[in-house]
Amino acid sequence: MSSESSVRRRLLPDTDEPEIKSLTDDERAQVDSIVNQNRSTFSLHTIFWMVAAWMVFDFSDFPNVVVNDARVKGTFLQVGVSLVSINLLVGVYLVVYLSYIRGKKDWTSHTHPALIPLATLCFCLGMCFCVVALWPVWGFLTPFILFTLFMGVVMLATLLPF
Repeated sequence: MSSESSVRRRLLPDTDEPEIKSLTDDERAQVDSIVNQNRSTFSLHTIFWMVAAWMVFDFSDFPNVVVNDARVKGTFLQVGVSLVSINLLVGVYLVVYLSYIRGKKDWTSHTHPALIPLATLCFCLGMCFCVVALWPVWGFLTPFILFTLFMGVVMLATLLPF
């Protein structure tokens, strides 16, 4: 225990800031309000990914290709979109329903511990199916196009007021 504290003293500089454990509830509320005021959801990389996704969406003619192009493998696309939709539904359940409607602050310790691995598996498989479905149209650019669109959607989701 003493060696751990000596390592901590060497790694962390001495500051005049009070320890977080010694703060009262009012002081913690003040610190939280200051941190939340200074936190902006807009950043350079958020704007970059959203603009890149918009450009890829526009220049690849994505909606027209997905709906009308005969080279798209429809069955693979339907399975892929279904799996990605399962991922999104799990995310909505965990973030919106558990956090905001049920009021659970720590939704990672919920009663369904298999949901996060399930969502991860569904997303990975869904993206693989989508790549296979759209490969005849864009070839080796397909994973890059889908990844850019995915990142744009993720960055757009960070701007939601949740």
